[in-house]
Amino acid sequence: MAAFSGIETFVRVVETGSITAAAARLQTAKSSVSETVRALEGRLGVRLLDRGARKVRPTEAGLAFYARCRRLLEEAEAARIEVQALQSEPAGRLRVAAPEGFAARWLVPAMAGFLAAHPALEIDLVEAAAQVRLVEDGFDLAIRVTAETAPGMVVRRLATSRVVIVAAPAYLAQHGVPAVPSDLARHRCIGFSPLSWRDSWQLGEESVAIRPVLLSDSSDSIRAAALAGMGLAALPDWAVADCLLAGTLTRVLAAHAAPESGIYALYATNRLMVPKVRAFVDHVAAGLRARGLAA
Repeated sequence: MAAFSGIETFVRVVETGSITAAAARLQTAKSSVSETVRALEGRLGVRLLDRGARKVRPTEAGLAFYARCRRLLEEAEAARIEVQALQSEPAGRLRVAAPEGFAARWLVPAMAGFLAAHPALEIDLVEAAAQVRLVEDGFDLAIRVTAETAPGMVVRRLATSRVVIVAAPAYLAQHGVPAVPSDLARHRCIGFSPLSWRDSWQLGEESVAIRPVLLSDSSDSIRAAALAGMGLAALPDWAVADCLLAGTLTRVLAAHAAPESGIYALYATNRLMVPKVRAFVDHVAAGLRARGLAA
């Protein structure tokens, strides 16, 4: 319908603040986005965007129009979801966000069986350490490893993530095995830069300051550094379970419990009844239990 033409394009431009970013989100050409918004402005007889060299911003009229259009798109999405919820077989594209290390070791191996059971489904997996905006970025759900979940989301706890202190056998043979948390002060340590584990490790009731020889924001890189004998690393048990089983890493200070986090599936309220979301979360939860990650 002509009355609705260009509305989604306009909303994506406002949300991303860029013609280029909106075109990437919509998977279309920049010229098409520009022409669509100009045509919308022409029909309305009002300028909706102030166009700068690098960024576009909504005008006062554009902001008011955006608020109405956003609600309109949300209602349209809710209508689509309601219709899809009536079908018995999960189908369509499932867009999932998950931490990079967790996705590779726990989600992807489980997807073969899931896709075989639901051949009408496709999965778009985005691996990122940063938290994504579910509705704004077009995700059906996100898997997050965190101590606290964000408000306003539907949350299902899938498993528990426990931090363990590990090192390569060769490192321990050369530098010794720490017996108590205070021994960490004389060891080479590898820190996870985004979190409090950057320069202070909490073990039991004791908080121990460390001077990391390496800081990284990637659990895979920290794992690789530990395997290379670079030092002690504090990593989630799910990130090193295979290495501990194979003996390529050894757990130390096991008697001193580190804090735990939850592994959660988060999705917006209007995604609750979609069969593809429910089926995927059920499958992931069962797979984590089967592989020893208890909720």
